[in-house]
Amino acid sequence: MSHLMQLFEPARFPGGVEVHTDGLSATMTLDGAEHGSLRFFPLGPGAILSFNRIYTQVWPLAQTETDNILLLNFCLNGRCEVDLDNGQFAFLSQGIMALGTQQVKEAYRYPSGVYEGVELFLDMDALEQEPYCLFLEAGIDLTALIRHFQAAQNLYLAQTPAAIQGTLSELWALRDTEDIGQMKLNSARLLLELGRQPYVPHPRIRYFTLSQVTIAKEVRSILLSDLSQNHTARELANRFQIGETSLKNYFRGVFGENLSVWLREARMRRAAELLRDTDLRVAEIAEQVGYENQSKFAAVFTKQFGCPPLEYRRRARLD
Repeated sequence: MSHLMQLFEPARFPGGVEVHTDGLSATMTLDGAEHGSLRFFPLGPGAILSFNRIYTQVWPLAQTETDNILLLNFCLNGRCEVDLDNGQFAFLSQGIMALGTQQVKEAYRYPSGVYEGVELFLDMDALEQEPYCLFLEAGIDLTALIRHFQAAQNLYLAQTPAAIQGTLSELWALRDTEDIGQMKLNSARLLLELGRQPYVPHPRIRYFTLSQVTIAKEVRSILLSDLSQNHTARELANRFQIGETSLKNYFRGVFGENLSVWLREARMRRAAELLRDTDLRVAEIAEQVGYENQSKFAAVFTKQFGCPPLEYRRRARLD
């Protein structure tokens, strides 16, 4: 039996993880479905397809003894932090893929709190002992695929090739179905087409050090701790003794948005919560999220949500 079946054992995860199985798939949730889910489909011996919908910043890692797994991860939306063996960090974002046998060390991390994508887990030992007939018939050689992308000891990160985008979209469209036959065919086609793509020796992927990632995350924490404060980028950069441009680059690299855009959206999300859940006046809410001018706050809020603050409150309470 493939060690990949360990992915379905709730005992291998910390508290909060639940796994519900049926005849064809297993669905994993964390502290309820509002944080997203992983839906696994065993395709054959040693091969599992996962549809990932994550709406939290950290997802726990299964404790498993298996280390000879080829993992292919295709990001469709959001961001996933990748902790590389060389001590650097990269971030999967929309249109980026990762391929390799390097395993996650502690937990899966999603800086933006959103991640949607398709993953294939391929147990190389199990597939060597019991080859998957569909892979054999299609001429899929996983060892050659690893060698082609130089992913035996490294994680290969690159733009998802245009040639497989269509197949990837077709796979994602099956995420809420039970069409295991089509999933098997599309997964095999994905691997077959991927093996025909050229190796890109220096893909345009930005890498960050631990200190750079830490600075970006600490800036986020500082801003979220009190949205009424108007910290400037220069002030924050001085606090960490780095240049203003460097701080902005670190933040964008980790969270995928310009600092100013991210802060505006964070303030508007908080304002929306206060409008829904409290009876505070609009002027008080504006002040709590860093706007001294109520009219300016209302204009930004309307642009973000498509209606003025009081109308948003009325609609939210009707719902």
